[in-house]
Amino acid sequence: MNTFSIDVELLTGRYVAADVANRETAEWPPHPGRLFMAMAATCFEMGEDAADVAALQWLEQLPPPDIFASDGNRRSRHAVYVPVNDKVTASKSLLQTAPGLSRSKQERAFPTMIPDDATVTFVWHDVEHFASHLDGLQRICSNVIRVGHSSSLVRAWAQIDAGTPNRPRWEPTRRGAEVQLRIAGEGEFERLRIACGADRIDRFADLAETISSSKGTQKRKAKATFELEFGMPFKSSLRPPEPTPPVLGQWQGYARDAGPTNRRKVVEGEHFDSQLLVFRKLDGPNLGVQDSLALTKRLRDAAMANCEIQPPPVWLSGHEANGNATTDPHAAFVALPYAGGQYGDGHLMGLAIALPKQIAPETRGEALRGLLLDKNDDERPIELKLGNLGVWTLCMESEATAAKTLQNATWTRPSSAWASVTPVVLDRYPKSDRSTDRMRWNAEAAETIALACKRAGLPTPSNVEIDTTSWHRGVPRAVSKRRRLRGDSEREATTRLGDGFMPMPSRAGKPTRPQVHARIEFHDQVTGPVILGAGRFSGYGLCKPIHDTSR
Repeated sequence: MNTFSIDVELLTGRYVAADVANRETAEWPPHPGRLFMAMAATCFEMGEDAADVAALQWLEQLPPPDIFASDGNRRSRHAVYVPVNDKVTASKSLLQTAPGLSRSKQERAFPTMIPDDATVTFVWHDVEHFASHLDGLQRICSNVIRVGHSSSLVRAWAQIDAGTPNRPRWEPTRRGAEVQLRIAGEGEFERLRIACGADRIDRFADLAETISSSKGTQKRKAKATFELEFGMPFKSSLRPPEPTPPVLGQWQGYARDAGPTNRRKVVEGEHFDSQLLVFRKLDGPNLGVQDSLALTKRLRDAAMANCEIQPPPVWLSGHEANGNATTDPHAAFVALPYAGGQYGDGHLMGLAIALPKQIAPETRGEALRGLLLDKNDDERPIELKLGNLGVWTLCMESEATAAKTLQNATWTRPSSAWASVTPVVLDRYPKSDRSTDRMRWNAEAAETIALACKRAGLPTPSNVEIDTTSWHRGVPRAVSKRRRLRGDSEREATTRLGDGFMPMPSRAGKPTRPQVHARIEFHDQVTGPVILGAGRFSGYGLCKPIHDTSR
């Protein structure tokens, strides 16, 4: 078996292309689908030679390639105002480069990646029947000018058995994906050809040329043909049809392999499946992450009420037939906030259910069918009545282009460092007095969280830090502070001071448990979800990967 590879050298040392899921940031690594679109566009411009078309149709049938792309830096966003082609509204401002012509200027940003190595390699393994297509692919690659934005100039070439590049590798994977990339699927070339509308554009040009250069009967006949085919009378001011922006519908998860020298072991948690059941908010008031418990409780109630197995199975309810809490892993209900990054503000974008991994998919579907589908097996919205907070309507999130907060990889990608976005409720009370010996209290709390990791089926962490403030931007304090109301010194009345999470409800007659924010580091990379503490099944203790600064 042979390997087939396409190398793309970024001639300017930078890659200009917006991430489809977040157009404010640069796409990296380059999507295989974007390379295929660049090659298809080149083929169209070259006249669609039969051998070239056959070569691309062979390429689209191959499985997703490995991608060898170096690390780099994303350039910070910089807005500029430029004349644009997609809006032809009149403007009073004249173009300096073309006096007499005017075109409005619009704000645009050009997300840019500056890689350490300017060459990116796409590698397909174990290819067959390549001999008859290699010339066509080499010919197309040699004519590819850009990949991504028009300023992202490239030189590309195709090879057989060229060896393994010495750059980090991105591999297709079904579990633990770090990024979702667009790929080309079978029939992609034909879909792009239809979207391009090259035949219609060429026909417009031919008829316009005939009408302008002919007279008499021939001209009238050409005008009639134009009106018949384009549905409007011909005018010299008409613009040619615009191509439909190409859209690739297939996505593939990829995980990064940094190479033998930097490779770390990836450990999966024992309790929760790494594939979350994610729900997107369709309608309802904007709520903050501090309202997580209200939402997760209602979602759990809905799952119990609509379960087609009554009483609901232990793995879903968390309770045995006698009403006692089970000690076995069971479903956890969590809220997903927009947290971290430059603009994280903690508002909730959806909910999710983490299911125990030992439960077979068929069994899960049997129990959750009533929650997700109606009588006609169509997907149905889920309505959660939240009392004073209003009503939330949810739908199951299945779009690969979902907001990053609602992407599974955001909460489950392998990482050696995690930090909480909802407070971790301690399983036991520290013996030390927090007000008189804070350091000892913190040490006991960190030890309790380390034990909580083990209890949640995770490895023992190498380091645990705790604080009342989260490591993720936009997340409130672990507990809301209170202050005494001003006035009579004898008054005991207090009020809330700033944002913070409400205490986890406790059993009648029991004091509330301490709750903190935590930052946890592991020796190896751990696949999520990481949900810790006494509130892990009810909406607290959810962690998100965070940059590991210890290595």
